[in-house]
Amino acid sequence: MYPALTKFATSLDGPDLPQYGPLDSKSLLLLIGAQIRETELDCSHFVQYLYEEAGLYYGYAPSRTLYDGMEGFRRVIRPEAGDLIVWRGHVGIVVDPVETTFLSALRSGVKTSSYVSHYWKRRGKPHFLRYVGNGENAPEWAARKSIASRMSRNGSDGEY
Repeated sequence: MYPALTKFATSLDGPDLPQYGPLDSKSLLLLIGAQIRETELDCSHFVQYLYEEAGLYYGYAPSRTLYDGMEGFRRVIRPEAGDLIVWRGHVGIVVDPVETTFLSALRSGVKTSSYVSHYWKRRGKPHFLRYVGNGENAPEWAARKSIASRMSRNGSDGEY
């Protein structure tokens, strides 16, 4: 079920998003995020919501907690699409590390931005976190579970 007051686009055409191959959990995460234009969720609740919709489960944490490090995530130097980008006070999801873009809930809506822009550089050096899961919530198992769940909810025959 989608959170109240979150508006989805009618099209999956996201000009700022990379083209997707087979849907793994991180591709699904970005695909879901590309559909959302507005939300009343703050950035950390928004990111957790997207991760859970993609089958990547972790307990809610504000950006400051994520920045300091948290079980289920490993800090990395070179981000990949789907990794978290975290500053003290803000969090988003890396869309394209080559183009240095990330997706996040901002005051002006859900948008992609460049994390090397002057605005984001003023916030300090971000940490990049890769989801590694824990125990039974390993990424591959969770992605399969989420895709199967979405297909059954939508009455899909497996095509996306």
